[in-house]
Amino acid sequence: MTGFFMGFGKGKGGSRINRVREESGAQIEVEPHRDNGSDRIITISGTREQIQAAQYLLQQCVRTSEAGRRYLSEH
Repeated sequence: MTGFFMGFGKGKGGSRINRVREESGAQIEVEPHRDNGSDRIITISGTREQIQAAQYLLQQCVRTSEAGRRYLSEH
């Protein structure tokens, strides 16, 4: 995930990631910031159903952040 989307996707204090963990039951690890860039790797583990649920919920967070980015750039 890019740095911009990671801020929206992760939420304040990791609140969105924690909600995705709780709702999906999946384990989600977010790689720490690297010195050479803003992209971060997210690792999801669990049952197939848990992983699919977490992927879906994270995609919704990204879509929300994309809409927010468009809104901010237009105003």
